[in-house]
Amino acid sequence: MKKYWSTLHLFQVLCIFIFIRTSSPLTQPNIYNLLQQSNTRPPTANASVPLGVKLGMYLESLGNFRSSEMSFDVDLYVYMSWQDPRLAHNFSDYVLINNDEIRKQIWLPDLYFANARQASFQEVTVPNFNLFVAPDGTVAYSCRCTLTVACSLNLRYYPMDQQLCSIRVLSYAYIAKQVNVTWFDKNPVRFNEEIGLPEFQIEHVSNAYCNGSYQYALTENSYKSDDFSCLSGNLFLSRSIGYNLVQSYIPTGLIVMISWVSFWIDRRAVPARVTLSFTTLVSLTTLGNGLRFGLPQVSYAKAIDLWYGACMFFVFCALLEFATINSYMRKSEKFDSMAKKMQSVVLTGRRGAAGNVVDALNDDWCTYSTENGRLKTEKSPRGYGKPDTVQDILSERIKFIDNEFDFDTKEDDGNMAMSIYDNVSCRKDEADSSSEETKFSTKPKRNGTNGTRKYIDKSLNQSGQNDSLIVATYFQISANHSRHALKIDKSCRYLFPAAFLLWNVFYWWYYLVYTKTPIDK
Repeated sequence: MKKYWSTLHLFQVLCIFIFIRTSSPLTQPNIYNLLQQSNTRPPTANASVPLGVKLGMYLESLGNFRSSEMSFDVDLYVYMSWQDPRLAHNFSDYVLINNDEIRKQIWLPDLYFANARQASFQEVTVPNFNLFVAPDGTVAYSCRCTLTVACSLNLRYYPMDQQLCSIRVLSYAYIAKQVNVTWFDKNPVRFNEEIGLPEFQIEHVSNAYCNGSYQYALTENSYKSDDFSCLSGNLFLSRSIGYNLVQSYIPTGLIVMISWVSFWIDRRAVPARVTLSFTTLVSLTTLGNGLRFGLPQVSYAKAIDLWYGACMFFVFCALLEFATINSYMRKSEKFDSMAKKMQSVVLTGRRGAAGNVVDALNDDWCTYSTENGRLKTEKSPRGYGKPDTVQDILSERIKFIDNEFDFDTKEDDGNMAMSIYDNVSCRKDEADSSSEETKFSTKPKRNGTNGTRKYIDKSLNQSGQNDSLIVATYFQISANHSRHALKIDKSCRYLFPAAFLLWNVFYWWYYLVYTKTPIDK
């Protein structure tokens, strides 16, 4: 089989040779003879003058941008032109060569893509190249290749970043004094206008030079250093924020707003507020882990990291606010419990040993309120109706206000027949004496300049008054702590949204306006 293909190839070459010989004068050189020469060195007539090679490229497609690997794929056409006097022929037009075997006999510039991780020539259905030779030996060569190009990404402004990716082309073996590679004069780098990238937009492309001095011919004890030609095709890319806006910014912002719902939940509903706070915190943490999944582990903070950190801070502050509210409510419940226990002791003692006092209170019961920061007793606003129990007197009829107050009590000279903490009966003579001395005052008394009447039950001694006032004080402290908790909740209902709004204004202005650098075309 191998002999068959060798015979066929020789037959083809023979046919070309016969065609050239019969169609041109015998006195002129033919291209077949030129192709048979061994062209292993640059075709320079003067060794002191470098061979000039022109280069251009056309980007057919871009895709598969991998931020974690900092690379992308590109399919491009490479155009090169140089002059090889050894290929001068006698035809009036260009000679097309698309046979790979013949191409291997022609000297080609040894260019390579310096920052390509992988590179391959397209060979479907045949090797994708063409080579035209002008009569004066000028060669126009083009080929199609696919590259995986490395691109160093600066992700400080991710996902509102702009990236510059370059495709660098160098001569591998020849220094600039031997082969000088330059761009075509007009539009050396172009791209397909129909390229559509899901994450990036191509702002524009440009050409530049990256000539530099490199070391070559390295040995253990010596090396050479000289300038090499280097060309850079630059792609200016701008990242589209739509995907990250839908997948990252809006969900995290909504989670922050959901955490504010706890400010409207009853401050005594501890399970509901705990569940909401921790659920939002865990949801935000899970979503944040997904945000960093496709990104490289860089040592600096990205723009999306700052957004995520701010959202986490707001949710954490909402959790701290709940802890503060819970602390106030625990104190409120503590004093409320103490007041109820003391109230129960007071009522038990009065029912067991001071039934006459209960009757008197039922006949002429009073409520506690304050005016100008002082405690006073007054008639029930509902008239002279009798409450059901003493529980109503000390629990339902006690009024609390927001102002702190001190107690102004009128000491009574009379002594009760027995202590309210006693469960034993007093002596009959003392009880009779006490009952005779017990009278109920109906004379109104002014309290300051407000003209408010204060009715004091003359049957209560100093101990009984202090016990009742202590109960009222504990209820007052309990109510104050509860009001402080409610005040904090109401303040946070407006403070948190306002702070989050200011953060959004600053964040988007900084990354979309302040740090946005216009790309020079």
